Amino acid sequence: MFTILHTADVHLDRAYAGPGMSAGIAAARRQELRDGFRRFIDLALELRADAVTVGGDLYEHDRATADTGHFLREQLARLGQTPALLAPGNHDPYLPDSLYARVGWPANVTIFREPALRPVTLRDGLTLWGAGHDSPDLRENLLAGLRVQGAGVHLLLFHGSNVRSVPEGKASHCPFLPDEITASGARFALLGHYHSPALYPPDAPVLAYPGTPEPLDFSEDGEHQVLRLDIEPDGSVRPEFIPFGRVSYSTHCVDASPMLTSEGIRAAICNLPVRGTIVRAVLEGPVHPDVELDVGVLYNLCAEHFAFIDIVNRTTPGYDLDELREESTTKGAFVRLMLARMEGWEGEEVEIAREALAYGLRAFDRREISV
Repeated sequence: MFTILHTADVHLDRAYAGPGMSAGIAAARRQELRDGFRRFIDLALELRADAVTVGGDLYEHDRATADTGHFLREQLARLGQTPALLAPGNHDPYLPDSLYARVGWPANVTIFREPALRPVTLRDGLTLWGAGHDSPDLRENLLAGLRVQGAGVHLLLFHGSNVRSVPEGKASHCPFLPDEITASGARFALLGHYHSPALYPPDAPVLAYPGTPEPLDFSEDGEHQVLRLDIEPDGSVRPEFIPFGRVSYSTHCVDASPMLTSEGIRAAICNLPVRGTIVRAVLEGPVHPDVELDVGVLYNLCAEHFAFIDIVNRTTPGYDLDELREESTTKGAFVRLMLARMEGWEGEEVEIAREALAYGLRAFDRREISV
């Protein structure tokens, strides 16, 4: 049996420039990605894998440092004579100034430099065909017209989009149809680009995306894995996902409507059952007008309980607008005017108008306004 350990979309040197991401927190997130790749090599050694493969986006070219290049070289050198085959993707294309071109890689490393599938013999009767992006905007179908040559089992390795299952909002790179894998004569394709693990088709898979080994943001909750592919002596292939990720992102809704103080909201966030992880708390519901809700203050009070906390305020002011509009006061006239203007509005316009209405009412009450 021949065993391959496969990963993709590691995204070393990711920026992590989201809201609340200080330089220190972003550096900690980047270190977690490095630790994940180091554990990937550890796992390959533990399993005595016969080869390791990376399906692109190993790092992010625009931010990649020489330090990361040295780190990758050292990790891949730990494999000794075990082949490591790398297929650059759209975030780490093979360019003249890329880490792939600048680093002196150990002899066991093969980097596919061109957007054309080329064969590498892994052992007698087992060939892997790999291709790499040479630009961040490669749109060609790498499988178009491909016919593998030679006896035995043939595998594919590249970074591309299965057009039968494109995730929402995901840009298409090197699009292909799964039927083209079989038509080429290949037995199985090891891929990168999609960040969720997937076998396709599920009942008799011919391709696998391992997904990100560690989550990159709040859209990537759930378990993260790497892929083990066993090629049996009879030529059959057996893919198996291995649980891998140690970092956890989770999103939790907090109903602020019962709270009469900001302390109550703070306690609800700090008591979320996910301390020590990366958490997004979404505040929802109408908030009593007397509650001093300042997201910046809440963040400072809650941050120490989590590896990272993002607080999103989706609450609405708890004013009784029907009662206020009946007042024969300037405040009542303001409410009537704003509600009249909002009639027929939709989407973002309504949200902005509601915020303006809330700010106006707080001003009438001589309350502090935080924007």
